[in-house]
Formats: sequence, C-alpha cells, structure tokens
Amino acid sequence: MSISAAPGDLRHLSLRAARAGADAIREARGRGLQTEHKGGAAQDPVTSADHASERAILGLLARDRPQDAVLAEESGASDGCSGLRWIVDPLDGTLNFSHGASRYAVSIAVATGCDVGDGQVVAATVLQPATGACLVLDDGGALDGDAPVAVNREAEPGHALVAFAVPNAPGPRRRAYQALVGVAPRVADLRNTGSTVCDLAAVARGELDAFLSFDPAPWDIAAGAALVEAAGGVSRRWRHDGFEVFGTGAPAVVAALAGWLGDSRTDGRDGTDGTDGTDEERGSDDDRQR
Repeated sequence: MSISAAPGDLRHLSLRAARAGADAIREARGRGLQTEHKGGAAQDPVTSADHASERAILGLLARDRPQDAVLAEESGASDGCSGLRWIVDPLDGTLNFSHGASRYAVSIAVATGCDVGDGQVVAATVLQPATGACLVLDDGGALDGDAPVAVNREAEPGHALVAFAVPNAPGPRRRAYQALVGVAPRVADLRNTGSTVCDLAAVARGELDAFLSFDPAPWDIAAGAALVEAAGGVSRRWRHDGFEVFGTGAPAVVAALAGWLGDSRTDGRDGTDGTDGTDEERGSDDDRQR
C-alpha cells in the first residue's frame, strides 16, 4: 500500500488530525474571527479558523507522515513519494460557522494513488466540532464511536429526503438551481444545509436518503463518500449541462436522480439502472468500498 502504512495506523491518524483541526477551530473562535471572501463571493467565506485548522492538521501530518502527498482546500497540493494522498477540508460549512450555526465539520481522508480521484480511500474521519459527532471509516464499515451506521438502502425516490450543494459562482449556481426544478416535485423534499460534509455523514447514518452536488471539489466529498459507501450506499458521477454531477446514497434514489438529471444509464422513471458503462459508479452490492 505505502511506506509503513497499516490501515489501523492511518485510521487513527485521520481521527487525530480531525481532532486537531476541531481544537484549532475552537481556539480561533475564542480569539475572534477574521473573515475574507474568496473572489469577493458572499457565498464563499474563509475565516481565520479555516486557516488555523488546516495548519494544525498539516502540521500533524508533516510530523507523522512526511512522505505522503497532501491536497488541502486552502493551501493546495504537495507531492509525496509513498503512494498515499491526504485530502483535507479543514472547515466545511464556513458560512454556517461564521453565522454561529452548528452545521460544519472537519473532513480527513487518505487515498491510494498519486493523482486525485485515482485510487481508493483507505481511511477517513468526519468530525463535527459543535456537536462532537464523529464518523470513522473502519474495515467493517462506517462507525459512530463503536456503533456501525447504515444508509437507508430501501429508500424509494418518491419518498426520499435529498440534500444538495451548488456552486458559488452566480452563473453556475443559477443553472444548478434550474436543474433542481425538475427534481423537487419528484422527491419528498430537497435540502440545502450549507455543509456537504455534514450532509454526507447524515446519509451514512440514514438521516438523509441521498446527496447531490454539482462540480464538487475533492476535499468536499472524499471522506464523506467513502463513509456512505462503507455504510451501504452507492456513489455515481455523470455529466449534465456542463457540470460534473455527484450523487450518493440509497441505490434507487441515486439511480433516479441520475436519470432525472440526464445520465443516459437510467430511464429516470423508477430508479432502475440501465448501465452502459460510460460513467462511474462505486459502492454497488458487488464492489462497495469497505
């Protein structure tokens, strides 16, 4: 797998790194937050807590795994020689956090392969500092403490509770919402909660039935998607109206979402899968990531 990398050691380090990030967030808030906006977009703030969390996480990884590559939201990519890459979102849900809401999280994943998206996530942690909720990828699935969690695999599209995320830029944001107009009447409800990572954890726990995102960044979904798949869900990527769309959750719901949003592998009526092998699906019954 890599240089001196036992899965249990990586799992433990991902949890330590998430806790270090959460501690840094709390300390930064106590000192008073400084906030900027990426590209001037009100929807995309970055605070001193984002930076403090990322420094704490990367400092720990540099000490314990200096040979590994890293991709982090705020500081970008650094190369490594081990065949492992850490994918870090130091504070997902920054707009929520900056408004005093509790729905934000630290997301840590480590994957095999030299390129982002190439390889398998072998360790992951999602930690919500405001509540203490924490999911960890384990050999036997996804764990909340010592208890396994499970996707609501029997969910049907017409009764599904689906969360979603859209891009920050005004043009793509408008187009994504327009695409969702065709989805909203077909499910029980759509929710935009402001934290992709928290939504993915909720799907893994069975609190949401699926999650849908337009052009997600790797750090947004790496840990959470692995947890959903380990908890019994499926993940799929496809193209629609210039977007890369990512869906994950209950199999029938994800298949229906893909059909409604133009994936040619599904008919979009009953959630059945008519795959032609052109797009990527992970976490099915035969090959679900564990």
